[in-house]
Amino acid sequence: MMARMHRRILTTSLGALVALLALTAVAVARTYNIPASLGSALTATDAKTPLAILIPSRLALDFDGRVFASGGGGSTAYDLSLGGVRNCGGANACFLASFEAQRGGRPGFKRRVALRGGRTGYFKPLTCGGSCSPPLIQWVQRGNLYTIHAKVPDSTDAGQR
Repeated sequence: MMARMHRRILTTSLGALVALLALTAVAVARTYNIPASLGSALTATDAKTPLAILIPSRLALDFDGRVFASGGGGSTAYDLSLGGVRNCGGANACFLASFEAQRGGRPGFKRRVALRGGRTGYFKPLTCGGSCSPPLIQWVQRGNLYTIHAKVPDSTDAGQR
């Protein structure tokens, strides 16, 4: 019994140390080719959804390393993600970006921004509480709600202004 409790405390302590290192690490930005980075996840998702997959061709992320893609889709939605580790699952420590669409969805934020082509976007800047949530942009096109959520360079500075 005592050995089991000791292992649990050690695991928790190591997890706290990893989280602390992630917060104190100096971030280095790199521009990624998004379609190439999504790779087979993009191809597989495209085969499963009738929705147009709208993603940027390139995006600067607050990360400089290998990215790992995941994704899925169906008749009314898709979700593609990039993480800094394999099987990230959207965890705050390894999340880099997500590209989503939902048929008939509505924006979840009120701050309006002008987008190319005369579209209206809805923006949420970096927000921090117990952890930080990277900036997010949404727009409606052809009856679908599109969302890009990404850790972009200088988002920490932008969120503080």
